[in-house]
Amino acid sequence: MDTKTAVLRLLEENKTTALSGQQIADRLGVSRAAVWKAVKSLASEGYSISATTNKGYMLTGKSDIVSVEGIRAALPERYKDIPLEVKDSTTSTNIDVGVAATSGAPHGATVVALEQKSGQGRLGKSFCSPKGGIYFSTLIRPTLSIEKAVMITPAAAVAVHKAISDVLGLPVSIKWVNDVYMNGRKVVGISTQAQADIAAGGISGIIVGTGINYATAETDFSADIKDKAGSLFRKDAPPKRNELVAAAIANLLDLSQDLTDKSYMDYYREHCFVLGARVDYEINREAKSGIVERIDDNGALIIDEDGSTEKRVLSCGEISVRPRSI
Repeated sequence: MDTKTAVLRLLEENKTTALSGQQIADRLGVSRAAVWKAVKSLASEGYSISATTNKGYMLTGKSDIVSVEGIRAALPERYKDIPLEVKDSTTSTNIDVGVAATSGAPHGATVVALEQKSGQGRLGKSFCSPKGGIYFSTLIRPTLSIEKAVMITPAAAVAVHKAISDVLGLPVSIKWVNDVYMNGRKVVGISTQAQADIAAGGISGIIVGTGINYATAETDFSADIKDKAGSLFRKDAPPKRNELVAAAIANLLDLSQDLTDKSYMDYYREHCFVLGARVDYEINREAKSGIVERIDDNGALIIDEDGSTEKRVLSCGEISVRPRSI
């Protein structure tokens, strides 16, 4: 680790405490001149660092640059050592993590980007990923069959919903299967891609991709989604990007430890706005409609379908929710 990175890590880990140049130098085993040079370099990159005589250096509350050091500082101790990479721009964080997984990357490996050129959404769809958002993919290494591992989908929705609620205090809701909405607009998209282990009859990994519209300008959304997509903030976004990403990753890793423990489905149901709503969907290319009565522990919708004597169990697919207050 170079001196600049090491200094940034110390400043991120001690955000509320000023560290003198000598303290930093002693901790890192470098000269005070090297510390001063590193601080100057970080400031030139946009980090807001206060330098006070007789007190030292400290990141100010205005600093909101997404970095490996910032995310790692906000992660709980149990996840401090997961592989992390932050990119200004990439083709797709899902592709990046997929390549890393093939090379043997461990459980928890995460790639974060501030822009994606070809973001990947659910069901093979593209995911609009302009500047202003935060996009990250995490590798999960479950020891489960494919049938049981599908629970990562609602678990991922719970992970990011809880992160937004806890870190930002915003009133967001889940749309089945795993989108997150605020004020009637989609602010988070989540995709899950399984890598099969044919020999073992299970899966070798799951890539969970998350795209959060943090402070995305309305004009940056593509024409086909500009009337549906929203952003957590339009202006005055708080400097909590690193904390938000860290919380979402930690929540996901916690829940993925035992996907067969479905207690998180109570949280999912509590915050999912499709319960009781009329939804439209297709079965074998035939248009259907019904009222969502409940969501079972496997994440399936139980629907009172128009004209049917039996309840419809919808385990996957796309739904449209008839307009109502959400």
